[in-house]
Amino acid sequence: MAASLTSAEKNLRVGLTLAFTAAFLFSTKPIIIKWLYSLGMSALPLMGLRMLVAFPVYLIIGFYLWNRMESKPSGTNLLRASAVGLLGYYLASLLDLSGLEYVSAQLERLMLYAYPSMVIIIGALFFGAKVSRSVIPALLLTYAGLGVMYGHDLQIAPPGTSNADITKGTLLIIGSALSFSLFILFSKRGIAELGSLFFTCVSMASATLATLVHYVITEGISLPDMDATRWSGTLLLALLATVVPSFMVSEAIKRIGPAKASVSGTIGPVMTTIMAILFLGEPFGWAAVVGMTLVMIGVSRLK
Repeated sequence: MAASLTSAEKNLRVGLTLAFTAAFLFSTKPIIIKWLYSLGMSALPLMGLRMLVAFPVYLIIGFYLWNRMESKPSGTNLLRASAVGLLGYYLASLLDLSGLEYVSAQLERLMLYAYPSMVIIIGALFFGAKVSRSVIPALLLTYAGLGVMYGHDLQIAPPGTSNADITKGTLLIIGSALSFSLFILFSKRGIAELGSLFFTCVSMASATLATLVHYVITEGISLPDMDATRWSGTLLLALLATVVPSFMVSEAIKRIGPAKASVSGTIGPVMTTIMAILFLGEPFGWAAVVGMTLVMIGVSRLK
């Protein structure tokens, strides 16, 4: 019994460590993106390079998993996972990176953190999901907090950024959160059919192809101007803020379950805000404190 308890405690400790580390690494994403924007990069080229760097890792893992499967998934299952991947890893990413060209890292992280509220609303409106009336106050708190953060962004907008720019960026981030919410709702079937790791590899592959096609149509076949600093930042974004934490989350869920693993997400907005202040010089005031608090309380009650 003692040995079993020790093993359970070890699993809990390792699982929580992985979950919180992943949440921290994910929270660096908007910081790295905003830094790369300050170096002259823009959304689509950065997204294309990020996908190119991350794709071989998912390809190798997907190939390994495919070879270990006793029963191969059908073409229909693969096509369904590919289509769902376009929502979560192509469209949501494109809108997110585009929105970050206009809004603060603080607002972006809070809006994406609030995506469970959209999952609930969309599920109730279009998927027949039952919603308790008790979630209504949580939804009101969440969107009141986002409204406060939007007002905060309007106040701290840097010179040359208009209110229309902030509004445009906000709408793009909302679109990203909406797209990711649809991805969450539609991915449940694909994960059940393919398993979480292989589903991620397939959906990432389809998103990479879509991104490259978009890039070639828009920018041509040449790479953007890159130097050592830009490459370093892109590698950090693709590997440290994307690939590594995605596998950490999978292992954390395996060890401690999705409920305990999801608790770690609460540190994301806080860590992003701290880093945005320290490394990007973003202003921070009572409006941001109020907005963040309302959103985090609202989302925690939704979960």
